[in-house]
Amino acid sequence: MKIIKILILSTSLLITSLAQAAFITTNEPALDSIFSQANFGNTPIDIRIGAATELVFPSLLDITTDAEITSLFGMHVGAATVVNFYFVDTVDACGGFNVNIVGCGELPGNDFVVESAFAAGGFGGELLAHELGHNLGLGHLNGNFLMNPFLNGFIDLTVGEVATIHNSPLVQTDGQRFWIDINPVLIVAQASKPIPEPSILLLFLLSFGLFWQNSLPKKK
Repeated sequence: MKIIKILILSTSLLITSLAQAAFITTNEPALDSIFSQANFGNTPIDIRIGAATELVFPSLLDITTDAEITSLFGMHVGAATVVNFYFVDTVDACGGFNVNIVGCGELPGNDFVVESAFAAGGFGGELLAHELGHNLGLGHLNGNFLMNPFLNGFIDLTVGEVATIHNSPLVQTDGQRFWIDINPVLIVAQASKPIPEPSILLLFLLSFGLFWQNSLPKKK
């Protein structure tokens, strides 16, 4: 299994992220569009985003070695046919150290990692689709294509690449439709504070209102 990187087009595009918290941007509409482009014909692939998982590993927020990549991918969440999108602050290693790397994926495999800031930017859909392409068995392809090793604004897949994708065990089918299951995985320095469910919050507000009302002096 190879680990493949994607580089930003130039250092001027580099987004500096100092001590930030990673965050998830799935770009699902963009991914659906890329994997249903013309060369897919009547067999488009639906990208199905599942529930997000949060893993507390502060030492893996900034990837600087291949060993850290291996450690990260070893935490795979879900079945072997489920792809994990890992979101971290920085990715500076993927088969070697390079500060211009913004994503790294297995070829083939079911794990890849990207920098949160880039996934949320203008190249986000392209970046996620490129790394997913590696998981699906696609290598790099020079030219105006999705699998160019540099982010270049192009999302085209060749007929041959589409055939390779459909042969991947990651592509699920019920005989009529095709899809890929995705689990986003967020790497954080500390666990997020749980947000109360709306019903729980409403009960709290009602109880507070009753307490406040009962505490008012009654008129005689």
